[in-house]
Amino acid sequence: MRIIPYDNFTIVAPDSLPIILERLNANIEPPKAFRFSTRHALYQGSIDSESFQISRIIHYRNSFLPRIRGRLEAQSHQTLVHIQMSINPFILMFLGIWFLFWYSAVVPISLTGAMPHQMAALFLGMPMLMLVIFWVAFWAEANHSRVQLTKIVQGQI
Repeated sequence: MRIIPYDNFTIVAPDSLPIILERLNANIEPPKAFRFSTRHALYQGSIDSESFQISRIIHYRNSFLPRIRGRLEAQSHQTLVHIQMSINPFILMFLGIWFLFWYSAVVPISLTGAMPHQMAALFLGMPMLMLVIFWVAFWAEANHSRVQLTKIVQGQI
């Protein structure tokens, strides 16, 4: 696993581009605002003849689901599917602003001695613990999507 929430990989499929597109279309549906049924495809998003942009469909809130972008490359006897997974840029911006506000309040209070040292260590370390939890959440979802996409492209789903 990497530290930065970004992953690039390529899936090689021995099938032609139309077959890969058919497999992807079977598992990707257009985005919907509300889902009342549990019968749906694995992913939502858009797909065209050369690329796709999708996210996994889940029935709970998870801001750390990877945004998945793919590019299809047809070769003579195989198809390459180049995939990029990244976290939503708004989530990164939110985390950055949150860290800025948190530390701009906690550091001055800690440096003035207005807070006991044990308490200051807790307040300084808590955002790092949250960052680790968010990191684990993203990579768990990214690995799950990587396995699913590999199976879809190779025709195992």
